[in-house]
Amino acid sequence: MSKKEWKKSKVIYWSDELNDDFDQIVSERPLLPSDYSYTIKHKFISWVLYYLLAKPILGTYCFFHGIKIQGKKNLKLVKNEGYFIYSNHVSISDTFKFASYVIPNKRVNIIGYTDAMKNKFVGKITKALGHIPIPCDYHNLIKMEKRIKQDIKKKQVVLIYPEAHIWPYYTKIRNFKSVSFTYPSKTMSPIIPAVTIFRGKKNKKPKQTIVIGTPIYPKKEYSTAENKKYLYEQCLNAMKDISNSYEQPEYIKYIKKDN
Repeated sequence: MSKKEWKKSKVIYWSDELNDDFDQIVSERPLLPSDYSYTIKHKFISWVLYYLLAKPILGTYCFFHGIKIQGKKNLKLVKNEGYFIYSNHVSISDTFKFASYVIPNKRVNIIGYTDAMKNKFVGKITKALGHIPIPCDYHNLIKMEKRIKQDIKKKQVVLIYPEAHIWPYYTKIRNFKSVSFTYPSKTMSPIIPAVTIFRGKKNKKPKQTIVIGTPIYPKKEYSTAENKKYLYEQCLNAMKDISNSYEQPEYIKYIKKDN
């Protein structure tokens, strides 16, 4: 189903909860070159772009588009350490609202697909702003993991959308894979579940509220594999609990296709 079709009809038909993507930026995602560097080389330029341009401009966009935040006090519980945020993926604004609006005093690095790298200039800008592209090869995967560990050691934030694909205005939490919980398990870092919920009247374009949950810590007595499973289950359940506790308008109707 094309983007134009579901926007016009306000109905989306889906078949694969884990892989369907209804707001993909490009039709074909580029592959990372084998010599890709995850290191931000021009750190001063990156700082200027991030703190003096992107944060104030995109933060202003979020404010005037009525995005609200609940549970911000939970971020204070982890202010002195690096941590991971796991959130549902429901809007293109997901790519910047945490970095520019929710967390003003820390750098937020976002793990995501390589869509932005279709254009070399855009790819350089997004890299400077903290984009960590997902590779398909083992060598780049090792480099990505090293970059994530460095960001956490610097007490920065790593943002992950475990649902992986955008389902615009979806009001439930989709099941997702546990693979991304390897990183907090290896670094023994806390995770924070966060959920974008929608508010407003039926049949009118709803506003967003970002609800921030309480931190979840890996267990010291668990192995990496055990913590990966534990964090995955705890996070998924916490996100579902948050989502289910709000009555949300169904702006886009999602219907599962018959097999």
